[in-house]
Amino acid sequence: MKIQLCLLLLILGVSVSCAPHAVVNKGSAKNTPTATATPLIIPPAPTMTDAQLLGFVRPPAMISDPESGHHALPAVMQAFWRFKEQAKTEGWNLILVSGYRSYRDQRRIWNQSDDSYLQHGATDQKKRVEAIMSLVSVPGLSRHHWGTELDISESSLRGQLVNVEPDTPEKVMRFYNWMENNAPKFGFCKVYLGENGAVHNEPWHWSFLPYSKGYQKQFMAIKDFKKIFDVNVEDVDYLMKNFNRILNDEKKSINSACQD
Repeated sequence: MKIQLCLLLLILGVSVSCAPHAVVNKGSAKNTPTATATPLIIPPAPTMTDAQLLGFVRPPAMISDPESGHHALPAVMQAFWRFKEQAKTEGWNLILVSGYRSYRDQRRIWNQSDDSYLQHGATDQKKRVEAIMSLVSVPGLSRHHWGTELDISESSLRGQLVNVEPDTPEKVMRFYNWMENNAPKFGFCKVYLGENGAVHNEPWHWSFLPYSKGYQKQFMAIKDFKKIFDVNVEDVDYLMKNFNRILNDEKKSINSACQD
């Protein structure tokens, strides 16, 4: 559990070692969300190139969340802000922990996770890569490259992304249950259920389905993934040799409701 928490903190980009809380930094007042009673109009999904889906080029016209500084496509962030306003009326203060991540961002997280496992004696490459993949997507395969994915926590959790364990606090479970009952009303789908594939249950990871459903189909139609095999990615030799299985494990991890 300790190693899992360390890796989750690395996913948040926290530079301190195994800090118990991820502090949310305040940004500028730019793009401040406002409550509105009118329905959210969702424009057509922006056209994405394969290079954008793989994280090498930023998606178009993303905007930032003023409280966290994280970015997402405009309709995604607007939906989150509306969801956040609704959550406040029911006693929950949502925190955006992560949004868009570039290939370079994902490579940094992957490499930090690899180093962490090595420091804990995980010298078997196959087991180490599988353990990392349960928490961190391979650079280039992360849905966070699309600008449609949000990691959402709550202020009473101080930005932590808490795994569901037998001893998980009751309040955390109430929050997760509330999210599952309400996030879909704003277009969000819980991506990883931990039932199949490589990725563990991630009750904090939510995908904006009106856009990500189409991007998922485009992503799976990509024929050439050679660019993601960067020599600066740890264990890249293993990833190259076992890529077909790795890609299939990533696909099987996704909640069918988020892609069908």
